[in-house]
Amino acid sequence: MAPVFTRRTRWLLPLALAFSASCAKPTPPRLTPRSAEILSAGSDGLRLRVHLMARNENRVDLTVRSIDVQVTLAGRDLGRSAINNPVRLPSGRDVPIDGDVRVPIADLPGILLATMMNENVPYRLDGRARVGGESIQLDVPFRMESTMPRRVLLGAAPNSIPGLPPLPGGH
Repeated sequence: MAPVFTRRTRWLLPLALAFSASCAKPTPPRLTPRSAEILSAGSDGLRLRVHLMARNENRVDLTVRSIDVQVTLAGRDLGRSAINNPVRLPSGRDVPIDGDVRVPIADLPGILLATMMNENVPYRLDGRARVGGESIQLDVPFRMESTMPRRVLLGAAPNSIPGLPPLPGGH
């Protein structure tokens, strides 16, 4: 026996489909690391300003609520830092996101020793943005790898190691 559609039930199917589509989990926005600039390196740790570009392809606006960043310098894990300034991601637009990251450099002498023959020191940022809407929570990962001039770390050494005179090549 074939299903019987009455005038009353004909509009229920499109309504049900529209409702289920509106409740579907959105596509995570695309986060593209653009750059990171070194703000300082010293006794208070390493400070970086991270620049990302976010693209929200959904039909609804989303918000980046926070970003956690794990920092690795010369293969050594320096720890985690959080960026907690919410950024609105309008539908269909590219939105720049900038945030400051600060982590301690507990083993600066070891890093300097390990990178003695390198002009540049590699670092990596492994991040995860917490993105949401009214009833949606998404974790969006990103990664950035680059290098910083070793002279930046040399300049930080006298401030980080008590009694150490300024090192050649440090500024």
